[in-house]
Amino acid sequence: MQAASIGFRVSDSKVDASTKVTAAPIDRHQGQDVALMAVGAGAMIVGALVGDKAGTIILIGGAAVALYGLYHYLE
Repeated sequence: MQAASIGFRVSDSKVDASTKVTAAPIDRHQGQDVALMAVGAGAMIVGALVGDKAGTIILIGGAAVALYGLYHYLE
């Protein structure tokens, strides 16, 4: 009777915890770190376009934000 059946069958003895697929753990703050890097890069571009002393301050602040985001992203 089993030889005459058509289709796929999985034996219960072949299915155990070692054959089940498990997902990788999700890093909860990864999106926030990428956002910090993007905002920092944007501030660096704006600081370069503004120029003079104010532009330099914005550029350095943007670099600090981008590096902070990169540090947490790589952690």
